[in-house]
Amino acid sequence: MKPSKNQIQSLNKAISLLENQRKEEFVELKSQFFKTGEHLRPINILNQTIKDLGESPILKTNLFETLISVTGGYFSKKMIIGKSNSIIKTLMGYVLQYSVTNFISKKVSSNESD
Repeated sequence: MKPSKNQIQSLNKAISLLENQRKEEFVELKSQFFKTGEHLRPINILNQTIKDLGESPILKTNLFETLISVTGGYFSKKMIIGKSNSIIKTLMGYVLQYSVTNFISKKVSSNESD
């Protein structure tokens, strides 16, 4: 059975439409690929993270609490132990720093829940 000329024209038209659709979708895919690549650049991720941090009051509070406790632990170690070449003193300094950091962190957290 030989296909009719009308069927061949219909198939050619359908093929042409599908090829045009494929070209359009490829252009859209390429565009989306470059947008995604731009969005995933490290500097853009960092900028978005900073923007999100600035907008969230809970994160600001947590960041502030952490900063206070770590700073307190660090300065207490520096004030009590100072700079030391002794391994024992250095280890004791880290233990002190860890303890003071945890203590301050618990106090700051408990004051906010009151």
